[in-house]
Amino acid sequence: MTKLETFLQHHAIKPVHLAKACGYSRQHLLRIRKGQMEPTRRCIAAIVQALRTLTGIKVSPSQVFELE
Repeated sequence: MTKLETFLQHHAIKPVHLAKACGYSRQHLLRIRKGQMEPTRRCIAAIVQALRTLTGIKVSPSQVFELE
């Protein structure tokens, strides 16, 4: 399970809400959540910003992605 998937489950965020908040499709996010696809920097930024909006907490990219 990816960090993003774990974060979503822990904070009870539905994928459809994340998709709507970040502007990416549910299918695109599914591939990222399952680790089948690496997100671009732009996508990471959009997801992190959406998570901050949805949770009200300061989420950092390293909390939800394995950054190299």
